[in-house]
Amino acid sequence: MKKWSVKIQNHGRRRTFSLAATSRAEAAREARFIYEIIRAKGWEAATQAFGRPGLSLARKASDGNRDELSKFDVCYWKERLIRRKYIDARLTQATEFSVRMEHEGGDHYFPLGTDDEERASGKALKIYQTIVTRGWEAAFQQFSREITVAIFWSTSPVACTYTTLFTFMDEPSPGLLPPTDEARSKKHVFVIEADAEVRRTLVYWLSRQPGFECTGAFKTAEAAQSALDLERPDLLLVNRALPEMPVVEFLDRLKGREIPSFMYGIYQDSDHIFITLSGVTAGYIFRRRKPIELFEPIRGAFRQPASSAKEVFLQIRDYFQSLFGFTLPGDDPPGLGSLTGREQEILNYLSKGFLDKEIASALSISIWTVHNHLKHIYEKLNVRTRTEAVLKYLQK
Repeated sequence: MKKWSVKIQNHGRRRTFSLAATSRAEAAREARFIYEIIRAKGWEAATQAFGRPGLSLARKASDGNRDELSKFDVCYWKERLIRRKYIDARLTQATEFSVRMEHEGGDHYFPLGTDDEERASGKALKIYQTIVTRGWEAAFQQFSREITVAIFWSTSPVACTYTTLFTFMDEPSPGLLPPTDEARSKKHVFVIEADAEVRRTLVYWLSRQPGFECTGAFKTAEAAQSALDLERPDLLLVNRALPEMPVVEFLDRLKGREIPSFMYGIYQDSDHIFITLSGVTAGYIFRRRKPIELFEPIRGAFRQPASSAKEVFLQIRDYFQSLFGFTLPGDDPPGLGSLTGREQEILNYLSKGFLDKEIASALSISIWTVHNHLKHIYEKLNVRTRTEAVLKYLQK
């Protein structure tokens, strides 16, 4: 036989599926994936996804679905392994690959825990199969993901500090914890976050902001409200996508309590901070910080024994105003300012690990046009490779 097939039995039903894979190992993975579809969504879902029993998956792929089917092949993910730049929040020093996953309109980055291409691509395939068969939430509970956390210290203009973190599925090992400033008395922080893995991650890193400790983490605004009736924290952080009520409404309820309160957001990457904001007329100030520097704008105000909300906001104003000054043209990264809008779009896709053909598809242009733009980008940035171009773009 030139192709592999598999006979699957589940709940008293048995069917045979022809497989597209050419090697025994790939065929085994494909068979397992079909079986997981059957267990999770039933026989009908498997039949719709992979054709009638006995129908060749390879033949079905030739009908315009080869790109989709290739996502079940480990080689597909091997081509898409990337190295992310901001890894300060990783608790291990080893280098590793990451991968960007897309499914049903959602996309997220996942660190893969190894710099071995075979192992990394195998794990990427496992993550994708989990997403398809069990959904995003199941994948979040099983695998660490990369998130961008942005705290909004002002809304007009929008001023925020942001950083890249990696979620914890369980409590981090005590042996991996970085030192904290235990000798100093700390200010108490409350946070409201519905996502369990994100909430665990925020507790960890907020407690490592110099002079602060996260002493309250709540899934809902209602739970936080009950705790606030008993204890007044020094600082309150609320996810701007609070599920049960508009966050502005919740913060309005707290105005009489004089608790410095701020919104934050969780994003796939830093580009989404800007994309999700709209109707801003006073401008934007985004500043990337290391994971332990998120509270820089308020650190000065909280050095006092007691800080009022007004003092905190004055400190924030002074902090962001201090960032502005006259900059000589030569201080900018060479060449970035000369890129056209289209060239910047392509460079942005490059930084996310997109292949040339994927960039062409996303922008509805030919792959030859992409190659032509890349040539101009290299010339303007005075680089020779896409890696060098991405590094200059990320350092902008």
